[in-house]
Amino acid sequence: MIARDCSANFSALKVNRYIMSTAKKQFYVFGELVEVVVSSKETNGTFCVIRQYSNPGGGPPPHIHAKEDEFFTVIDGEFEIFDGATWHPIDKGETAYTLRNNPHTFRNRGSAMGCIQATVIPGGLDEYLERLSRLSMPPVIEEVVQVSDPYGISFLPPQH
Repeated sequence: MIARDCSANFSALKVNRYIMSTAKKQFYVFGELVEVVVSSKETNGTFCVIRQYSNPGGGPPPHIHAKEDEFFTVIDGEFEIFDGATWHPIDKGETAYTLRNNPHTFRNRGSAMGCIQATVIPGGLDEYLERLSRLSMPPVIEEVVQVSDPYGISFLPPQH
């Protein structure tokens, strides 16, 4: 394979540039910090980008999205992605994805706080997570289901 210099083509692109030094929103979901990097509102619902900070062993319960595909990038730490059957390690700078209607989750497999970023297509997950953040802790499963149903998100039984 031959490497190509694409810089000449890049200069012809029209790019909206801005630098974001802080997240647009921050809130806690099930005790973990979530930052909204690019909101669904900004992209007219096309996509959103969020970051989640997880302690060792942390991450969401296994679940299914009926409406979204997710593309994960490890920003810091050591994570693993569950595909409904097997855990797959991903390290800092590595990526993984999951398509809608497939069971999945992620967790921090390291020994320190980690950060994973998710690009979610189409958008809406940032709004869902913000609604979840308003639930009392520990969450009541019936309330979680009530918030999750309109977003097409369901959770797998605990044995997963």
